[in-house]
Amino acid sequence: MRIQAAIAGLFCLFLLASCQKKEDVTVIRLDQQLFSGKSPDSIQAFLNRNSAVAQLYFNANGAGNDTALVRELSNRVNNPALNDFQTQLQTQFGDLADLRNQLSEAFTNIKKDFPDFKSPKIATVTTGFIGPDIAVSDSLIVIGLDYFGGPKAKYRPPANEFPEYILRRYDKDHIVPAIVFALSDKYNATNRQDQTMLADMVYYGKGYVFTKSVLPELADSLIIGYSDKQLTETFNAQDLIWGHFIDNQLLFQTSPAIKQRYLNERPFTAEIGRDCPGAIGRWVGWRIVGLYHDEHKSVNIADLMRNANARQLFDQSGYKGQKE
Repeated sequence: MRIQAAIAGLFCLFLLASCQKKEDVTVIRLDQQLFSGKSPDSIQAFLNRNSAVAQLYFNANGAGNDTALVRELSNRVNNPALNDFQTQLQTQFGDLADLRNQLSEAFTNIKKDFPDFKSPKIATVTTGFIGPDIAVSDSLIVIGLDYFGGPKAKYRPPANEFPEYILRRYDKDHIVPAIVFALSDKYNATNRQDQTMLADMVYYGKGYVFTKSVLPELADSLIIGYSDKQLTETFNAQDLIWGHFIDNQLLFQTSPAIKQRYLNERPFTAEIGRDCPGAIGRWVGWRIVGLYHDEHKSVNIADLMRNANARQLFDQSGYKGQKE
């Protein structure tokens, strides 16, 4: 009996250790590889070796044969100013240990609730902003480190494309929450027949709740991209914000033009006031889904993400602009 008990105890310990195993994350420094070869032949070979990255990040099939892309990258890796920038980024980001640890935590937590999740490969690039900030697929994530150098970086993303209210999010602290929110889309069930503002609000709300559950210690400001001041002021004024949505019958509005005013990125929501942040509908959606999740402890995150009934989530949340 004692032997059996000991074996059972060891089995439990093994099971516990298995459940708590962290996901391994390897970051491939393609930014360093890209800048190590200066000739067009080297760039072509780089693209051929990393065809999946080229397809996802540069939207180029057979990228090694894309002479325009090879020429552009060759010009950039031979540009002294961009080389200086790459050196600055290497010093700033170091060995990316913080990024790997955060992603490992995130992927481990996703795996707990979604056993089918497989950790994607991670690659970093620096191109002088000719690709996106982050490109995400089920199997691969490419991070443009040049976007996330922060306010002291030698170069910043183009101001004509990235106004200040968006530009301030481009630092290394925003990388992982942006990735996790992008990954949430795979699990975020929606009813395509429901084109209401409420459905879109709930979609974003579920994505933010997913991100918070995966990164529970992360500041809310890093999840939604508002400043701490904006979050505080918005939270305190949510009865007025909610009143605006109700008075103007916005929840079931289906006009794309009207929905964009409340869901798209803007410096502020002019229809409510200059102190109201842009994309306020996303924040209200977070409040709705967050309150629903708080009130329904038996509903795990996987079940929440599978629920495509935005009206049900809203009705059962009981949200009416209240702070608590």
